[in-house]
Amino acid sequence: MDEDFIWAYFYSSKFNKMESNINHQVIRSYSREFSEKLSEEFFKNKTSISGDEILTFSKIRQINLFILRILFEQWKSEFARLRSPYFDYESEEVQKAARAYMNVLSRNILIKKDDFLPLLEEATYETILLIFSPYEFYLREISRTDREQLSVPELGEMKKYIKVNNLLLQAYLDRLDSNGMLTLTREDAVKIFDEVCEDTKDTPEEFDEYLIQFSNVIPLDLDVLYSSTEENPVRKENEEGEEDTKSLNEKFKRKKRTLLDALSNVKKEVLVEIHEKQPIEDIKKSITLNQRFMFEKELFNGDKDEFNMVIDYLNNCESRAEAMDFIHENYVNKKGWDLEKTEVAELFRLIEKRFPEA
Repeated sequence: MDEDFIWAYFYSSKFNKMESNINHQVIRSYSREFSEKLSEEFFKNKTSISGDEILTFSKIRQINLFILRILFEQWKSEFARLRSPYFDYESEEVQKAARAYMNVLSRNILIKKDDFLPLLEEATYETILLIFSPYEFYLREISRTDREQLSVPELGEMKKYIKVNNLLLQAYLDRLDSNGMLTLTREDAVKIFDEVCEDTKDTPEEFDEYLIQFSNVIPLDLDVLYSSTEENPVRKENEEGEEDTKSLNEKFKRKKRTLLDALSNVKKEVLVEIHEKQPIEDIKKSITLNQRFMFEKELFNGDKDEFNMVIDYLNNCESRAEAMDFIHENYVNKKGWDLEKTEVAELFRLIEKRFPEA
C-alpha cells in the first residue's frame, strides 16, 4: 500500500469516524500472536516479571508504558471499590496515604506469566492503534462508556504514558485549558476533539521504525491492517487446507453470522449510499481531514493558502459547470492534473455534491 495514501487514514472523516478502514480484528489477532511470542521468549527461564523488567520488556517502549498505565488504572479501580459512606476518602490525609501506598506498590510489581499476557495483549493493541490510527485511539479514550463525564486532569495524567503521536493530545488539552474546563460530557468532549482535529496542522509521526520493530517479531502487513476484510491474516492455511493447530482462529472461534447481522450490514450499506448521494451546502465544511491532507499534498504541493483560495472560489460558484470550468482551465490544462488521480476524483465528487444538478 502506498505510504502517502496511508496517512489519509490517520484522522477519520466526520462520516467515517464510526466506520474506520483500519481493521480492529486484525489488530486484535496480531496483538495476541505478538504477545504470545514475546511472552514465551521472556518466560523461558522466569516465572514472573518485575516493574523494572516491564520498563525494558519490549523494544517498542510505548508497549511497556501502556502496560504500566493499565496497572495504574487497575489500582485506581481497586481503590475506588474501597469507598464507603463512613469514611472521608477525599481528605488530604487519606489521599496522601493512598499516594504513598501506590508508590510502595509500584516498587513491588511482580506478575506471573498467565496474568501478564492479557496486559501485554491490550498494551500491544493500544500501541498499534496509537501509531497507525491516532484519531481512533484518542476518540476511544475520550468516549469511554465507563464514565459519564471526562475529567480533564485525568486525561492530563495520560500524557506521561504517551510517547507516540502525543501532539494531538497536547493540542486537545490546550484547547480544554484555554476554555477553563475541568470536566465535560462525552458528547462535548468528542465535539471539541473533532474541532481540534480539524484545526490541527500537525501530522502523525512516521511509522516506518515501528513497523520494522513489530515485523521483527511477527510480520505486520499494512495492506491487511488497513483492509476491511474480517479474515485473520496472521496465520494462513497450510498446504493440506487445514489451519495451523496453533492458529488464533482455533482458540477464538468466530461467531456465526445471523440473519440479523446480514440485515444490519445491508442497512449500513444503504445508509452509506444515501449519504454519498446527499447534496452539501458548503464544500469546505464537508472536506474531511483525510481529504484536506491529500488535497494539499497531492494537488497543491503543500500550499495551504492556495488550497483554501480554490475551495472558497469553488464553494461560491453559481453552478457545477462554472466550478468545473475553473478547475479544468487553471489546473487540468495549466498544471496538468491527472483526471484519473484519486485526489482529483475526490474533489470532483465534492463539486458534484455541492452542485447536484445534472
